[in-house]
Amino acid sequence: MSDWSRRYRKQSIADMTQAAHVPSFPLREPAEQLNSPQLAYRNFWRRLDIGGRTIRAPGPPFGLHIAASGHKECGSSWAMPLSGVRVLDFSWVIAGPTATRYLAAMGAEVIKIEAPGRGDPGRTSELHTVLGQAKRSVVLDLKNEEAVGVARELAAKSDVLIENFATGVMERLGLGAEVLRTLNPDLMYVSASGLGRTGPESHAVAYGTLLQCYAGFAGLNRHPNGPPRIGFAWLDPMCGLMLAFIVAAGLWHRRRMSGVAQVDFSMIEAMLWTMAEPLLATQLVAAPQPQGNNSDRYIPHGVYRCSGEDDWISIAVTSDEEWRRLCAIVSSLTRMSGFEVRERAEQRAAIDDALADWARTRAAKAATAELLSARIPAAALATSLDLVNDDHLRHRGFWEAQGTGVLPALPWHASFGRATGTAPELGADTEKVLKEVLNLSPDRIAALGQSGALG
Repeated sequence: MSDWSRRYRKQSIADMTQAAHVPSFPLREPAEQLNSPQLAYRNFWRRLDIGGRTIRAPGPPFGLHIAASGHKECGSSWAMPLSGVRVLDFSWVIAGPTATRYLAAMGAEVIKIEAPGRGDPGRTSELHTVLGQAKRSVVLDLKNEEAVGVARELAAKSDVLIENFATGVMERLGLGAEVLRTLNPDLMYVSASGLGRTGPESHAVAYGTLLQCYAGFAGLNRHPNGPPRIGFAWLDPMCGLMLAFIVAAGLWHRRRMSGVAQVDFSMIEAMLWTMAEPLLATQLVAAPQPQGNNSDRYIPHGVYRCSGEDDWISIAVTSDEEWRRLCAIVSSLTRMSGFEVRERAEQRAAIDDALADWARTRAAKAATAELLSARIPAAALATSLDLVNDDHLRHRGFWEAQGTGVLPALPWHASFGRATGTAPELGADTEKVLKEVLNLSPDRIAALGQSGALG
């Protein structure tokens, strides 16, 4: 791949592969996004006046449109915040299912629509086991016109629809926002995609990790003089949080203001929205450079090898007081105890060497306890097993039993509780949903099954 890729410019490779419907994006610096035709088309940038200069700052990633509503209430039972709300979930993998898991936890009835066969790709791992909880699974073969008809009937009786298919798929199926609004004017329609549903790049095939590269995040998230790091797919779960937020806000708006939201959510815009500092710095000062573990504000700020196998400690000194307390513990730093941040920056290499010498003779947990007792921010590198056995997480009931092991629960506790439940098997609720929600007879459901509409 490297031999082949060196023959082309990065944009040429992206263009060739996207034309073949293969997910691909060039790694960009944040400054390159300022001239993006896609972002300009979507009016993403907001103009700010800073120090006599007009610059561009990231805007919201929601592409929000509000239509008139019949001021419909979402339900009569308010045991939980979203009790009485029905969500038709066409999303898959991480971002969308994360959002609908949060909605289900807050009491919404989430009906997950899946294709026959394997269903959501998240079922091949533990993703579905975590994100599928408290949902109902319905199998519909949307290549079958009768199945599309069933989907339309479900949309007519739902409050929210969430989908993250490729741009144009829902419209080709006859399940686009305009069609469904004629059946249900109160339906909140949420589309999530890599670059948004409008603009010259709206049909690009995308994944969260690729967009982390495209946005410029991966270029900054690396060590100086080292290759870019894609890292963990954190954009997807972060977008799940933002999608749940906009759905809750849209439902509030419908209930209070008689307006129905249609949301065109862009993951690249969500990524850039979190990168305001480097984007502003590019325009006001200079393009930010990768710093690895270093920080201009907090010195020392790094990770140091300890005595055990793959045993590490991270330390972040955030004030002069913390620095002086650290110097009292690490004797080789005592002579620098009077240094302020600027002086510590000049001696960064010597400080890191001293801390590396100090750490390598200690176990990470013991070193962490010593620093924390002196009120110096520090943490030992934790493995998954360390986290499962962590007293704090256990005390908060974060881990939930699953088979012979545990899985992570939701990251909040609230007085209204949260809905939980085993993630459904593929199509486990198809017949029950068609009977309860659409009031279809057993004969009609059987006929749909024979036609192939139910897979």
